[in-house]
Amino acid sequence: MKKYVKILSVILSVVLIGASFAGCASESEEAGAITDSTMLIAYTEEAEPFLYTDENGNLTGFDAELVAATFDSFKGDFTDYQFVKVDEGYRLGEDTAYTDDEGNEYHAIIYCASHKDKGTMNEDYNWSSDIIQNDVVTVVPASSTIKNYNDLAGARAGIVSEAAANALSENTSVLNSLASAHQYASADEAFAALNAGSIDAVVIDDFSLYKFDGYANYTVLNGALDTIEYGFAFAKSNDYSSGFNEAVLEISSTDYSDEDTLTPLVEKYFGSADVLVFDYQPEEQ
Repeated sequence: MKKYVKILSVILSVVLIGASFAGCASESEEAGAITDSTMLIAYTEEAEPFLYTDENGNLTGFDAELVAATFDSFKGDFTDYQFVKVDEGYRLGEDTAYTDDEGNEYHAIIYCASHKDKGTMNEDYNWSSDIIQNDVVTVVPASSTIKNYNDLAGARAGIVSEAAANALSENTSVLNSLASAHQYASADEAFAALNAGSIDAVVIDDFSLYKFDGYANYTVLNGALDTIEYGFAFAKSNDYSSGFNEAVLEISSTDYSDEDTLTPLVEKYFGSADVLVFDYQPEEQ
């Protein structure tokens, strides 16, 4: 089962509209610096490692660095960008994302990492190529006699993360074959139980797995219980998807730049390049 999950941010085109009301606009921390040449990058909630506030009070994360690395290549007529928080359910090209003191409104054109299966988003927006993929997998000790999902019958499983719990609940044949399934608060706790022999397998998503030191010492069963893919959604009325794809391609391929800087960026925030699935192929001219 594949899912597109909305986790955090919206990239905004600063579409300036002289309006008489503020609508549902949010406030920017640096509203005075916003002009009609500023691309606003909005987010609904911080979600590490995509976008979060560091110990110095600055927004950072994979999305922040990806935008910084690609902005000059897809910015069009914009000269700079800022992040601004918006309400959940913001509609691209329709809702107000920011209103200044003079009542001028700014509208969004891009959603980052959006849930493609939610409502009518499949039809409403254009999409970038997938960039990040989070598989829900099952991990066993290297010496385990469990070699595939059929061997899980009668096994005691530990579950790490909400994504893993949801995936297991939707795979009823696997869930019903287990002797037990216990939720753990962290990968450290689950793998400690696995090492102690208290459980036989750990059901976990890749994001959580690759944050655990020593994950390479275990065996991952073939096949995923779920696949969650992360891409960018673009308003059809002002579509930057092709330019964004080209910009990401430029930093990921030595055919377009001196070195691949996308892979190290993914490794920095996700712990492994295995979650990187960007495979954009430009159209031949």
